[in-house]
Amino acid sequence: MTTYTIPHDLLPAGSPAPTGVLIRSYVSRQPTVKNKIVLSWNMLNLLIDGRKTIIQAADTVTVYQDEILLMAAGNILTSELLSDQGQFRSILLYFSNQVLDDFYLRHAARLPRPGASGAPLVTFGKDDFIRNYLESLRLLLAAPTPLSPEISQLKLEELLLYLLHTTPEGLHTFLRHPRTRPPELTLRQVVETHLTRPITVEELAFLCHMSVSTFQRRFAALYGQPPQKWLLQQRMQRAAALLHQQHQSPSDVYQQVGYESHSSFSEAFKKTFGVSPREFKQQGLVAFSPLSS
Repeated sequence: MTTYTIPHDLLPAGSPAPTGVLIRSYVSRQPTVKNKIVLSWNMLNLLIDGRKTIIQAADTVTVYQDEILLMAAGNILTSELLSDQGQFRSILLYFSNQVLDDFYLRHAARLPRPGASGAPLVTFGKDDFIRNYLESLRLLLAAPTPLSPEISQLKLEELLLYLLHTTPEGLHTFLRHPRTRPPELTLRQVVETHLTRPITVEELAFLCHMSVSTFQRRFAALYGQPPQKWLLQQRMQRAAALLHQQHQSPSDVYQQVGYESHSSFSEAFKKTFGVSPREFKQQGLVAFSPLSS
């Protein structure tokens, strides 16, 4: 799968590097599943049509067309679902950490007092102002003259100031997010956040900003096992616990433990415990240590 470095891959070949703020319109008529994105700048994504799911180190978030999202730079996996009109549309504002730091320094006095730890992704609901703001961007982008750096900076500032005015706590939550984290902390957060989701070791490594070999080595140092073996054991123990619940059937469980098909889940479960999920539930068995591989 191709890895895209955004926003720099959006620029025509030979064009100068962006200076701090870049605004682009995006339209697609093909749904996508888990595109690998190296987001080198922060991003404001203003959805117009469709739905977007973002997998990042800290969480998986789905954003709808009545929302906008503010996201920190980092490695992410993105999936796009088309609207009923058969398209996905958004306007994207990319901006560097330097731009964000300058904004914070100029307006820190208006932000709430420090609170809990921040978040790398925050969503905001659309209101009439933001809808009109979107229309103003659309008109600017449709003009024959490209947006100047000064207008791009002004339009970003306009929206950030509006969010500061209407939802200061949400904006401050984003600003409190640390720009760097120790790699071991990032790895542990990524793995344990996405334990019950259908995500591969390669994708986990990507979210950690690591090669697969580096991820496997650091994972083994943290957890004492290779990632494939540890993830399998954790998911199977979770599945066994769910099957003990009266209202949970095998067909209900497989998606809750990171499998995309019932058949692949059943095969892994039987290989682990020696019986199928249905037999396990019918016989009321107690989970035991997985069989040796």
